[in-house]
Amino acid sequence: MSPLAHLNTFRYSFQYKLFLIFTLLTGLVCILFSTLYVVSEISDARSVAAEQLRLQAAGLGDEIRLALYAGNRETLNQFARDAARNPLIRRVVISDAAGRGLAVIVSEKSGDRSEPIRETVTVAGSTMGLSVDDALNGEREKAPSAIGTVRLERTSADLVASARQMTLTICLLGFGFWLLVSLLCHQVLRRVTASFNALMRGLERVRQGQYDTRIAVRSDDEPGRAGHAVNELAASLRMREEENRRLNQELMDAMEEERAARNQLAAINQTLEREMAERIQAEQALRESESNLRTLMDMMPVGVSWSQPDGRVEYVNDFIVKSSGFGRDEFPMADDWFCRVFPDPEYRAHIAELRLDALACAAAGEEIPSYEARVTCRDGSVRHVLFRHQICMGRNVAIMVDITERELFQEQMIKSQKLESLGVLAGGIAHNFNNVLTGVMGYISFARMFLDPSHKSHAALGHAEEASRRAAGMANQLLTFARGGEPIKRRASLKRLVDECLSLALNGTTVRRVVDIPDDLHAVMADEGQITQVFHNIILNAAQAMGEGGVLRVRAENISMARGRRPGAPQEPYIRISFTDQGEGIPATILPKIFDPYFTTKSTGTGLGLASAHSIVSRHGGMIAVDSEPGRGTCFSISLPSTGERLLPGGDVTRRLNPGGQGGGQDSGDG
Repeated sequence: MSPLAHLNTFRYSFQYKLFLIFTLLTGLVCILFSTLYVVSEISDARSVAAEQLRLQAAGLGDEIRLALYAGNRETLNQFARDAARNPLIRRVVISDAAGRGLAVIVSEKSGDRSEPIRETVTVAGSTMGLSVDDALNGEREKAPSAIGTVRLERTSADLVASARQMTLTICLLGFGFWLLVSLLCHQVLRRVTASFNALMRGLERVRQGQYDTRIAVRSDDEPGRAGHAVNELAASLRMREEENRRLNQELMDAMEEERAARNQLAAINQTLEREMAERIQAEQALRESESNLRTLMDMMPVGVSWSQPDGRVEYVNDFIVKSSGFGRDEFPMADDWFCRVFPDPEYRAHIAELRLDALACAAAGEEIPSYEARVTCRDGSVRHVLFRHQICMGRNVAIMVDITERELFQEQMIKSQKLESLGVLAGGIAHNFNNVLTGVMGYISFARMFLDPSHKSHAALGHAEEASRRAAGMANQLLTFARGGEPIKRRASLKRLVDECLSLALNGTTVRRVVDIPDDLHAVMADEGQITQVFHNIILNAAQAMGEGGVLRVRAENISMARGRRPGAPQEPYIRISFTDQGEGIPATILPKIFDPYFTTKSTGTGLGLASAHSIVSRHGGMIAVDSEPGRGTCFSISLPSTGERLLPGGDVTRRLNPGGQGGGQDSGDG
């Protein structure tokens, strides 16, 4: 046996377990007693050192009593320095009765980080003895009064070094004792378990089939009697082994006869197995084909389902589950699915009639009509779906094409083309209109120069000039849609622009303003004139919506968002500013049209206020959104790209606007 195998055998032996228990117990006892002894010695040494330090402090207090009583700092410092010459003393403090330090000597020991020992002794003043009369009267001697304190602080580095030396010595002695006891235990256990090991080796050979094994018995103890029993058992097993060999030979002869009959049966079984394998292969191919078909159906960008003629749904692909939000277990029957996605009974009956007509045409072999429907999803959203039906292998196959995004895209394209055509038309009209207004305003101003202010026509010409200015503002709004209305961007502070617009637009109204714009709001690159026009239009709309008064809340913050809708786009700095009023709100029927040009609900409006605001924000690379509910007010939110930096005061980046050139006049809030 190799040394490694012998070591593994010893590790799992009874002798090793007893040896391990004795050595562990001995080690624990040595550690316990060594620890208790070391802790006791350390505690005694620290107590002795503290008592010695107290005696030194008391002795120093006796020496300095007169100097302390006289308050002689020089003498006290000399005594303190003498005491600090002791290499163990780190600090000497002498204080008077009031606690004032008269002498403080600190002796720092380099590299000493041990915990110091401190002792404080009260220095009492001397008292005169009692007189004879006082003694006869029974009076006692009064205790001396305290005149100060002496505090000594010594290092414990010597105690630490002594403790380390003592700990090392105790550990070495304990380890030697443990080693000696372990060796003695090993020798004793080796002799005690010798008979037991011989018995175990004999049993192992019997287990391996060596029935001629004989165990040498050296004593009449329990292992010896067990050895006799094992020897008798081995002889009995050897006899049974010979009998088994004879019976095994007879069995082999019988099996040989049976093998011939089994070969004949195996030929028949092989034929059956071949037929079964072919059938299993055909079924597996069918299952794989069905699985591939379901996988392809799940990957299709359209909804596919099929059901039995009685309405029992057999399959629904992933597109229907993900787009509608309903699980497959919620589609046991086609009628159940219709009840969920078409909650309106009348509309559900109409769609069911269209479905039955399509299935009837499919059964008759005629051209199958398709139909459109509005499907309600689990989250309440409505999708526009195109339905087609087929009948295949006795099943009703339904194909659903989601055309919601396509219709939205077409609407956006039509709206964009309308805005583009209106912009070209508005640009031409605005340029020509401005040319005409320039002449009109020039001639009016020239005519007013020749009239005295008291003339009757002077005021009429002033009103005509003001009307021409409002017409020029309308022309500026038209220019927003034209290609010539591109913003001239500069670094600007939105906080200043909002304050100017609120002061101008709310002047003379009963609307109160609540502004929450932080001082660290980032600057933006914008055309101040156009952005001011956007704020002015929205504020005027809010003021007109709150005709009987209310609160207009303006809030701005720095945010990060992705530019556009491209997935995975990086986050960029933006500024979001919101205007929330307490007006009547905007009905849901006209909410999608408020940004359309020339759409207005006011008799005197032009419908260009919010349309120009939408165009200006879009040209600045931003977004404008509205959230309104009748009876709860309206909130306009504008998001503009920011520079990501705060605009410092005094920077040459601002330009005050002429309120008369902002355009819009009284109609700037239309829409």
